[in-house]
Amino acid sequence: MRSLTPAESALMLSAAGYTTWLRVRLLVGTVDVDLSSVRGHDWLLDASWTATLDAPVGTASVTLRRFVGPDEALTLSPQVVSSPVNGSGILYDPLLREGRTMRIDCMVVPLGLGKVGTWRECFYGRIEDVDVGGETITLTGRDMAGILQDINLKEERNHGNNTVGVAVQTVMNEILGGENQWAFGPYCPVDPMWQLGRFTQAKMPLMDALQDLAAQLGWDLRLRWREGHGFAFTLSQPERATTTALWFFGPESYEDLDSLVRRLTDIRNAVRIVYADANDRDAGGNAKRKVITEVNSASIGVYGERWAEIVEASTSNINTEPEARRLARAFIDDLSESALEISVTVPLWWHLELGDLVKILPDGINFDEPQELAVQSVEHTASAKGAATKLTLRGRPSTSRIAWLKREAIPGIGKAAPFTGPDAPASLVVTNTVNSGSVSFTPAATGPVWDAFEMHVSTTSGFAPSSSTFRGLSSTTRFDVTGLAPGATYYARVRGRDAKGNVGTASTEVVLSPRHVAPADWLPLATTASIVVNPDFEATTLTGAPPDGWTMANGTWGTDARLETTTVFSGSKAVRLEATSALSRIRAQRFIVRGEERLNVSAMVLIQEPGVTGREVGLYVAWYDRHGALISTTTVQTLQGVALPIFNGVGEDVTVTAPSAASYGEVIVGKVTPLDGTGATFYAIIDSVRVLILPATPGFTPVTFGPGFTADLSSGRSFVGSRIENGDRVFLRGVVALSGGGTPGTLLFTVFGTMRPPQPETFEVRTNTGSGRITIYPNGEARLEAGGNAFVSLAGLNYALNL
Repeated sequence: MRSLTPAESALMLSAAGYTTWLRVRLLVGTVDVDLSSVRGHDWLLDASWTATLDAPVGTASVTLRRFVGPDEALTLSPQVVSSPVNGSGILYDPLLREGRTMRIDCMVVPLGLGKVGTWRECFYGRIEDVDVGGETITLTGRDMAGILQDINLKEERNHGNNTVGVAVQTVMNEILGGENQWAFGPYCPVDPMWQLGRFTQAKMPLMDALQDLAAQLGWDLRLRWREGHGFAFTLSQPERATTTALWFFGPESYEDLDSLVRRLTDIRNAVRIVYADANDRDAGGNAKRKVITEVNSASIGVYGERWAEIVEASTSNINTEPEARRLARAFIDDLSESALEISVTVPLWWHLELGDLVKILPDGINFDEPQELAVQSVEHTASAKGAATKLTLRGRPSTSRIAWLKREAIPGIGKAAPFTGPDAPASLVVTNTVNSGSVSFTPAATGPVWDAFEMHVSTTSGFAPSSSTFRGLSSTTRFDVTGLAPGATYYARVRGRDAKGNVGTASTEVVLSPRHVAPADWLPLATTASIVVNPDFEATTLTGAPPDGWTMANGTWGTDARLETTTVFSGSKAVRLEATSALSRIRAQRFIVRGEERLNVSAMVLIQEPGVTGREVGLYVAWYDRHGALISTTTVQTLQGVALPIFNGVGEDVTVTAPSAASYGEVIVGKVTPLDGTGATFYAIIDSVRVLILPATPGFTPVTFGPGFTADLSSGRSFVGSRIENGDRVFLRGVVALSGGGTPGTLLFTVFGTMRPPQPETFEVRTNTGSGRITIYPNGEARLEAGGNAFVSLAGLNYALNL
């Protein structure tokens, strides 16, 4: 109820009565124009304004004279351009124009007095219709909140959040701001204390979106008077528990009741709320459907059970038990009380508002005990004949009964909430791909209608779908399941969901077998040059298994060896051989070699300190022929533990040669013995295993001997020849000796064409007579210039091909 001065309160309750003055103001620019004094004339005939809990906005109607006095040119008719009230004389601007702000004020004074009191603003809205008919003009309009009824939300927007939530009044401000209606930001006399989780606001009339939020809270949202400020868009809670009447009156204020009715129709004293509980989710991560019930036992004792059910959508902001409980209690409070409804006309009491609890004193005819009822609707009228207020009173302060009843599944007869999901999908077809697989299926032709499907995957056959097996939700009839380990076996099931979030029966189980990458998956020119796959152990696709490309040569993974992520040489992972009594070793995937190829095989190893004899790690290469049969195993190198736990290289300076019949090599690294020299177990950490194929050693090309000379092959000496190493240097070998035939000269031999020096090269050599000297010329001829010719050694001779 709006506040009254003591004088106003005394006047309104006075048996002598009082005088009510009325005025209507229109806003023209920044000036209020009083229709009681336009051009010195009073144009106002009557006015009425109404408000009801069943409508979010109030309405008003004002009747005016069309003409005043004999001068018909002076008229309020908006289409008479020449009328002085419809412009400044230069611009046409009718006074009575749709969209113009309209205010209705009233004043109460003692009988017979003029306008000597305080004007009270009773209605704030705008003109919507101007009806010119006969001698009168009728203005009709809604209060300013009616603007929100005419605006539609043009875009879907997300509001709230799922962490701490966003206050409902803040969300309302966001919705209003999205349509540039910040001026209507709701005033909350009391904080609702309701934080909204994330939700998507659908496209709808702006007022409907705001009223939906208020209804979920069980509060009222409308234009109300705010003391000291004027009319404000107010979100407020009905004072449902109040027992204090704000106003009272007796038979002296009314001649008779307009109506007194007792209705059973609207009574509801038991309600069931079906909602989606955001705090309890199913395997798909969706809120489970829950049910809570509230009853008014006293009301049931009087009227019998009058039951209702409200089913909240899965997207509703009512998604926790406290919120559902609050909604149910508000519903019961508003609908389970008195069936008595009274309609009564009293003097114009402009100060009464919707939801006010008033007390009607008995008249001895219609009732003989005081009745405390809440205002459901008010209709104020004022004219020269008098001023009055018609009140509709019922029950306790509440929100709209009609709005509540619209939320019912079926009025008075609650519909059973659906909890049965769709039947199981059928005809599942699996397509296996690299690291993934797809499952297509056909929805069931019978049962509840599906809205979406869940995919569940497990490594265990015969599993039951749960949150741990949930892999995704889709509104199509195909799932692509990614992130699977190649070579592993998975089991999949599909089940449907309806629009209410109810899950149905799961399908039969199908098997997924994701495959490895194959050459057919590569681009036509794609190649791979890696010898050891996953040398740093970073790829670990299979849980509980060795790193990709590695297996246990000895021992058991998970017991004798495991993944190490703390002490590593490079990257983030290594392999730890545990301190067990097993001869634990790991081996890499085989790689291709060719017979006689030279390889450098190395690894970084950390051995548990101290450096006890027998704490050794060995690096090996096993050779296999083209059929996969083992040829032999080469020990590359063994490493003894040292005093400090540090990584050391093993095999870094060692070269191994593949047997001539070898086609594959396999690197093995692990303990040389399971126990050290003291009989104790020890651990070792292995990282960064590398295999490098070394360049092949080029062969020697024979020289062409001069007359009388040949190669000395005695004592295992090699034939005389030359070869190019590193692409730019020629090395010679062998011993030149007399051949026993021909006439020896100074030409010892001629070097092959591509190995001839670009300029003469002279060398000191060892001969049969001691030190000698030869020169090799650009034409390849090597001539003896000093020393004996029976024996000439070429050991160590080399020269550059490029200057």
